[in-house]
Amino acid sequence: MNKEQEKVYKEEYLPYVIKVGKITSWISLPLIFIPALIVVLAFGARPDPGGVITGLIGLCSAMLAWYIVDPVTLYPILHIPGMYMTYLCGNSKEIRAPAATAALSSADVEAGTEQGTVVAGISIAISIFISVGTMTIVAILGNAILSILPDTVLHALNYLLPSLFGTMCMQRILLDPKSTFIILPAAVVLKLMSRAGLFKFLPFGGGYAQILLCVIVGVIVARNVHKDKIRHAGK
Repeated sequence: MNKEQEKVYKEEYLPYVIKVGKITSWISLPLIFIPALIVVLAFGARPDPGGVITGLIGLCSAMLAWYIVDPVTLYPILHIPGMYMTYLCGNSKEIRAPAATAALSSADVEAGTEQGTVVAGISIAISIFISVGTMTIVAILGNAILSILPDTVLHALNYLLPSLFGTMCMQRILLDPKSTFIILPAAVVLKLMSRAGLFKFLPFGGGYAQILLCVIVGVIVARNVHKDKIRHAGK
């Protein structure tokens, strides 16, 4: 990227993305509650306070860690444009991050750079158009399509999500095998500790502990494994 392109990127592209991203994010906030309002107003659903509190506690215990982990782990791949689009349209780990990772690999550019940011943004935008279009068709014709599919195909659909996670995991392993050699065993140990109930003393059951600890271990390991590269980049 030459100086003129870098100037356009910093003075025009990013400011415009941030401006539009903030506007669309604020607009989306009240729209999120439309389905709940329809259920309450149109169908007369009246959940009792106890049920609301129970559901809120369960949701927070399951999802609170992701509000911390996702931005930390996905930002280096998605960057600013991708983060705005991803958190507006969803499917961060299932579709957006794999699409960005595949595009970065195909274009042979590094994530987090100016070129990587643009490539990731384009790939995420395309994935959103495709996924929204596909979901619209499936939502309209979903029952009819599922009714004509054989049982073997319906059973195979259960493997879609594990396949996506496996693909994304393998891509990250190939990008940094040295760190993976330490982080992967650590993640297995933390998973076993969680299953053994060693984190249950933490608030909300501690189900989030293994995720946070994996992130912390990953940051420490990557920093130490690549300390020479980080020191050279700092100069």
